[in-house]
Amino acid sequence: MQAETPRSNLQRKVFTLFGGFTLLLCLIYSGIGLLTAYVIEDQLLDNLINEEARYIEQSFRNDGTLPSPRLPMFTLYTSNADTPPEFLTALAGEQRRAEYFVEGHQHFHLRELSPGTGAILAAEVGDLLTVSSQSGRLIWLPLAVFLLTTLLALWLAYRLVTSAIRPILNLAREVESQATSQSPLALSTSSRHDEIGFLARTLQRNLHELQQARQREAEFTHDVSHELRTNLAIASNTLALATEQGLNVEESRKLSEILAAMNRTVSTLLTLARSESFERSSFDLRPLVEERLLARREITMCADFQLDVTLPDTLPVTGHPQLAASLLDILLDNTSQHASQPALLLHYEGGALTFENPVAEDLETTSLFEAGARGPDSEGFGQGLYLANRIFSALDWRFSCTCENGKFSLRVFPTVDDSDQQHLAKST
Repeated sequence: MQAETPRSNLQRKVFTLFGGFTLLLCLIYSGIGLLTAYVIEDQLLDNLINEEARYIEQSFRNDGTLPSPRLPMFTLYTSNADTPPEFLTALAGEQRRAEYFVEGHQHFHLRELSPGTGAILAAEVGDLLTVSSQSGRLIWLPLAVFLLTTLLALWLAYRLVTSAIRPILNLAREVESQATSQSPLALSTSSRHDEIGFLARTLQRNLHELQQARQREAEFTHDVSHELRTNLAIASNTLALATEQGLNVEESRKLSEILAAMNRTVSTLLTLARSESFERSSFDLRPLVEERLLARREITMCADFQLDVTLPDTLPVTGHPQLAASLLDILLDNTSQHASQPALLLHYEGGALTFENPVAEDLETTSLFEAGARGPDSEGFGQGLYLANRIFSALDWRFSCTCENGKFSLRVFPTVDDSDQQHLAKST
């Protein structure tokens, strides 16, 4: 299977996102820093001019004269005639303060003093504009900060890719490489305790369930062919003969038995194919055994059938009731069809439910429960019970069988909870 490659590169997107975000943050903070510097510089100059204006106005109120400014950068114009026309233009209208820019390095802050003085205070602050004069040298600071933060962002992006994105890509490659494997999916990151580990464990669990569903589908297809082909052939032949000469009582009975067996087989196969059949619960096995025994016409209607049942009052087990019923039907089918005499000994002892019936000759039990071990006309114990074996596996029950001295014996070991085990020990 050809490996799929992503159409877009998430790693490149992460690097681009972090780099672009870092550049944007750097530009925003650089702009905020530059704006703050200009605001602080302008506020300092304004405070300086306000202090000088208060000094001149206070002196005028005290002695009626306008003193000379204390700092050399200040110039006091006592009348409009002395004031440069461009300053008067800048202060035209209702403005009492203004800024006037001159080509070159000069920059004036103008302030009209209180109306009683009729004076204008001008401050040439060109030499005090630190931000503007140092901007050529200060540009290297935000540039250096930008480069450092970009490198930091790319390093963080690399760490993010290494810790988050690459494990996901490796996870995808592992899943793809094991897609055709029949063994359970094993992912290297499933032992992690973070979101990546949670994702890996979820994938393992869901893919394992998917593999089980596919396995059940394959087994169901195989089982339908294996279990129903012979019965369908017999039923078809019987019906073909019936069109010519009709059916006698024996043929009708045989056809009914075949259809009943096919119905039970289909029910068993459908139960095995459903995932909920593998969900186990506790139930009492004794009523189920009694129900399946009473459903057997060859047992209840045959006066010569020797049935010996010894069971405790309650038989609590863990499993799936419908699967257990299908298993009992298969085992009872075998007894009625392949025993040398109409007899069945059924008892519970030592944690084992034992089915025992007489046989004409001893059988080899090594491959009895393997697929394909039965003959073309048999569904019973002596000819292969792989479907029963499948049910044992689904129920998680153990079993063993022996055939010696003309007796076939199958021991079933149901799963029992510890509390139920103590109860059974007391009742038996």
